[in-house]
Amino acid sequence: MRNWNWRRITTVTVIAGLAATGLVYWSVVDPWHAIAAAAVATAIGILWSATDATVPDPEWPHLPIEARAGGRHDVSDLGWSVFGRDGHVTDRVVRRIRALAADRLRAHGIDPSDPAAEPDAERLLGARVLRQLKSRQPPTARTVQTWLDAIDRLGAAPTTEENHA
Repeated sequence: MRNWNWRRITTVTVIAGLAATGLVYWSVVDPWHAIAAAAVATAIGILWSATDATVPDPEWPHLPIEARAGGRHDVSDLGWSVFGRDGHVTDRVVRRIRALAADRLRAHGIDPSDPAAEPDAERLLGARVLRQLKSRQPPTARTVQTWLDAIDRLGAAPTTEENHA
């Protein structure tokens, strides 16, 4: 014999009966239709209590995640973090590019925080790129590409032989 949930059957029957009584009292439907609706609701409640609605949760196998520095996860994270919802490059990426530009300038003997060294930085990066790097406006992808091209043109620090030539 099934394990009937008598509490559920009783609750559904009482609520259906009260609803039918209310519908008849306010003259929404005639008594025969109200009794039929209550009987259908009670039958659904009995069927609902007779079935075992709980389904065991099939657990997906937990695959180990191999996190390697510089691996695909880092590339994916960087790719998702480049653009904000407004289509501009995020502050996180801009900060990293500014730090890269400052490191490259320092490698060439230019202190980016020194206002007196600004003409030298402008000569290496270009006036427009330097102005954009200092700006607080969020850049577009094309602007960032221009920045990276200018930083890439700097290359590594000059060797001591180049400095003496």
